[in-house]
Amino acid sequence: MLDRMPAPRDNADLPARLLAAWPAQAWRDVHVLVAVSGGADSMALLRAIAAAKQQVAGAGQLFVGHVDHSLRGAESAGDAEWLAQQCRQLQVPLFIEKANVGAIAAVRGDGMEEAARATRYEMLTRMAETLGARFVALGHHRDDQVETILFRLLRGSGLRGLAGMPATRTLSPSVAIVRPLLAVSRAEIESYLQALGQRWREDATNSDAEIAMRNAIRCDILPLITQHFGPSATPALLRAAEQAAEAESLITALAADLLQSCHPRLERNAARHVTELRLHVVPLASQPPLLASEALRLAWREARWPEQAMTRAWWRQLTHFAQSPEIASPLNLPGDIRAVRPEPAVLSLRRGVLS
Repeated sequence: MLDRMPAPRDNADLPARLLAAWPAQAWRDVHVLVAVSGGADSMALLRAIAAAKQQVAGAGQLFVGHVDHSLRGAESAGDAEWLAQQCRQLQVPLFIEKANVGAIAAVRGDGMEEAARATRYEMLTRMAETLGARFVALGHHRDDQVETILFRLLRGSGLRGLAGMPATRTLSPSVAIVRPLLAVSRAEIESYLQALGQRWREDATNSDAEIAMRNAIRCDILPLITQHFGPSATPALLRAAEQAAEAESLITALAADLLQSCHPRLERNAARHVTELRLHVVPLASQPPLLASEALRLAWREARWPEQAMTRAWWRQLTHFAQSPEIASPLNLPGDIRAVRPEPAVLSLRRGVLS
């Protein structure tokens, strides 16, 4: 990454907007882990939440968490060193975790981007639990949200994908994600940093549209949409995402109730990894496939199994398998998972039986 100072723009009162999106009473008396890569969005989040903390005080403490993915050699080490200097100046404790994402991607088979994302959340969750932090704060902003919606739309996502990134999400029984900058644009973030004289680290790959589809959306597709449809295009996409999120929330609530009626049971190995998930499938049989599929997704997520390779086609197959009145042949699923029906009324999902 390169150390970068933004061009001057009008300042944005980011701490006030952060507090409007995430009221102080929700977090001032608990510990918060701020996830910081060193990029503009996470540095703006760190500076804004540190300023807000000075205003609201409280018994909680701020920590910074940084995950080194070991993908860029010396540049990754340089990011960590630079961030350590920034945290010393801000007097915020920094904790760094390092992972070999390339090796993890090879084992999981979910691709480099998904492996990096999953590993990052796993490490941040573990870091927060160790520190006793209730929240992990992430710096995703409005432009990230629009890019995410388009990215998922072009990949054929359902309602969940079109809903974009939620403002909050549970990571573990004791830790939740919060994204307090989702209403703030990238330009406003850079304006805030410029007003502070705060530099950031710039990843050279972020400006190369050939690296990933997401970067192509950012560099090529979104500018064209704005050019041809005007500035109202972005708010329109965000409104559609909000409506999708409302529908998805209702479906999820109904699916959660359905899953509970299936009496899910998890079996774990000595390392506490889930090796088997068992469900009573009679409640699923009479439900619409959409709702039954969502209940199975929730169970899968409770087991903390990777979802990236579970496409819509796979979920349809698993749902049909679970709703079938007859015991079918075992169904092999992505992620080294096999679905079997040991009894007519029971579905068993077992991990680690295919390798």
